[in-house]
Amino acid sequence: MSILATNDRQITFIFNPSTKLGRECQAYVASSDAKILAIDLTKTKIADTEWVEIAERLGRTVPELIPTDHPAFTNTYGENVKLDDDDALKVLNKNPETLVYPIAIRGEKAVMAHSFSDILKLIKPDSSDVKIP
Repeated sequence: MSILATNDRQITFIFNPSTKLGRECQAYVASSDAKILAIDLTKTKIADTEWVEIAERLGRTVPELIPTDHPAFTNTYGENVKLDDDDALKVLNKNPETLVYPIAIRGEKAVMAHSFSDILKLIKPDSSDVKIP
């Protein structure tokens, strides 16, 4: 069974809560009208096949999920490192904190959030309280 949502009623949110961006994005996801499946990478491992599926949903390769120029990666693995799919899967499994940018998936849409506002692409606005003069 896949962890990925296949309908618009659920948001699958993959994040590291020890980062400010992870916490900010989590707050935005929590404000959504959708059911939330939050996957805290410090507590939950994701299978290799699911990482591949996540990357495909984002239109990326698995190595593209890891910013190899970010300190979360370079402090452990050094600079100018080229990853293939197998290497990237090993890195994600051994050091999930290298997934610096949270990922949110809702139905067929997926975003890798470089800022908390990227999450808004998956959240339906609630304008019921907005008074239009």
